[in-house]
Parts: sequence; structure tokens; C-alpha cells
Amino acid sequence: MSDLMQPPICDPPRPAVYVVRRQSTGGGAETAAARLVKHLSAFWEVHRLAAGTRIAGRALAGGAGPGWWRALRFASDVDAALTDRPGVILSLERGPKCHIYRAGDGVHLRWRSLRFGSSPLWMTNPLHWLYPRLEAKTVASARLVVTNSEMVRREMERTYPQAAHKLRVALNGFDPQRFFPNPDPTRQLVRALNPPISDLPELNLPTPYRLFLFVGSGWQRKGLARALELLAAYNQAVVPNEPRGVLLVVGKGRPEQFRSLLQKWNLDSQVRFLGVRSELTRLYQAADIMVLPTLYDPFANACLEAMACDCPVLTTANNGAAEVIAHGRTGYVLKSGLEGDLTDAVHWLRTSSRRPGEVAASVAALTVDREMRAFSALIRELSASGL
Repeated sequence: MSDLMQPPICDPPRPAVYVVRRQSTGGGAETAAARLVKHLSAFWEVHRLAAGTRIAGRALAGGAGPGWWRALRFASDVDAALTDRPGVILSLERGPKCHIYRAGDGVHLRWRSLRFGSSPLWMTNPLHWLYPRLEAKTVASARLVVTNSEMVRREMERTYPQAAHKLRVALNGFDPQRFFPNPDPTRQLVRALNPPISDLPELNLPTPYRLFLFVGSGWQRKGLARALELLAAYNQAVVPNEPRGVLLVVGKGRPEQFRSLLQKWNLDSQVRFLGVRSELTRLYQAADIMVLPTLYDPFANACLEAMACDCPVLTTANNGAAEVIAHGRTGYVLKSGLEGDLTDAVHWLRTSSRRPGEVAASVAALTVDREMRAFSALIRELSASGL
């Protein structure tokens, strides 16, 4: 048979990967799902499954109804749609059966314990009953469970000791094209006294000042009340010729819920609520300190983004991002909230110094490409094992 008569050589079909997250927009997990789809599409046939996605002729449920009902219906529909389908199921959601579970929401029993302590009030919300069960189901089904911090890996190991052999860690990554130190060295030198933010003239900030930045939605969990208490303590400690602190609050929330605290600590003129901002780089670059005294965060992306912009971070030990902070050098890690740490934290804020670029250099390797390569390797590992 001549070469002209040979049948065409076709590349074998690419293995399928299903990236599962019920919501398509929102917080860090939704962002992680989007970047996984973008990266993995170069190597596999990637399908993004969310509430409303059509698969096998029907739309996945989970877009309407109470929270517990949406979670339950979505998990059930995903299981029904993907049963016996070839490919790797990568779930970022509690509930669906999968091959790889990215536990970016942490361990719900841990969050519930931190949120309610010994109080039985958690029982009034059906989600606090349902989420641990959905989480246990997903962990049991998965071949691999990927956490985005060592903190969550330890929590998983304590909660699901039978799954310890499945656990892997892939730290969150930042995009170095979006988050980087201010390239103007003169801005770096004057930032501590009066950082210019020309695109926010409406702030009418007092001068001179030190700029505190809080970024996050869900202000109760993220610790905005603690951030206000820290700002008040800092401003009470400064001497007359020392710049006072000003706090910018970025994210979705209800400022009126914090008015009483602003009045209690006389902070009305020192706090500005900016709402949701799509572009944060200039704020990170201008800030003297990112403050996120969160009650619980598996790994707060905002902390890594700020550090990539050379902004030190103050957070708690209940934030997985604390693992990338050199305590006392590139940031400050509160042991638990502010109790017992307030005086020391204020002293550090007033006396600490660092070399320009030191904070950014400490996290330079933690790029989103590094994170995506870790997931690619895990998918290849499972594909090679013959799912």
C-alpha cells in the first residue's frame, strides 16, 4: 500500500477532566475552579460543571432554593450525570463523588467549632448538619484529597484518619502578572508617610498616616471587628509626631453593622469602606500593612496577593496563609484572634522594619503556575493508574 493510500493518523482523544464547583462566581474556590479549567485545557478535554450546566441532556440542579437544598441537589445530580463516564472528576465541592477532592473550603467541623464553641446554636442551621456528611462522602470517594495548607491537612487527618494516605498539599498561587511590588522606588520610600492613591481621591485621607488594608467578604468570619480593635489600639499607642493609622475596608459587607464599634473606638474619620474592587494591586502596593485577623481561613488568597506586592500581612494562626509568613519579619501571626496578642501586635506595627522587596521575595515561588503544575501531576498520576 502506498503512502497516499495510508489511513490518516489521528491523535488519540484527550482524556476528560470534570472540574466541579456549584457556584460559577464568588470567592476563592470559584476563582480556583476558573484557573484550573484554563490551565488544564491545554492538556485535557476539560468540562466545567456548575449549577445550571447542561450535561447528558439535562441541567444540573443547585441554583435555587435554601442553601442546604442547593448543596444536596447539586451533589445528587453530579453523581447521576458522571456515573460510568470516563475521565477524572476534580471536585472543589463537598458532596459529589470524585477522584480528586480539592478541600479549599477547609473542614466544616473545625469551622463550626471555632464559630460556635460549645453553643448549640449551630443546630438551627441545616447546613451545619449537612456539610459534614457531604464532606465525609466526598473524602471517602476520592482517590486523593488536596488541601491548600498544612493546617487543613492536619485538620483532615484528625477528622478523617482513615483518609490520611490520600492527603496531599498544594498551596495557593498568585498571578505574578497581576500582583507585584510597585516598580517606582520613590513611591516605596514615601509610602510609609503618605502613600499616594491618585485613583481614589474621594477618600480625603488625613495626612500623615499609615495605611492599613482589610480585604475580604464575610466580615464576621474575616475578623473586621478585630481589625478595628487593632487600629484603635494602634492609634491610642502612637505619640504626637507619629502617623496615625487609617483603615481601608475592601469587600462585600454591611458597614452599618460596624457603626457602633467605630463610635466606641472613635474611628469614624480613620476607616473607609470601599466596597468590592476588581483591581487590588495598587491598594496592596500602597498599604503599609494588610490586616486579616480571620476566625478561620483554609488559605486566604488576599494575604498571598498582598505579600506578592511587598505588603506585609498580619493574620491569625487559623489562616493557612500564616504558613508563608515569617513571623516578625514578613508579617505577624496572632495566636488566636487578638486576645493576649494585642499589645505585642501594636508594638510590632510601630517598630518593625524591612528591606524593600523582602516580603515579595519571600513568596516569589508561590505562583499560580506552580499550583497548576501540582494538579496536573496529580491528574497524570491517576490517569496512569487506569481509572
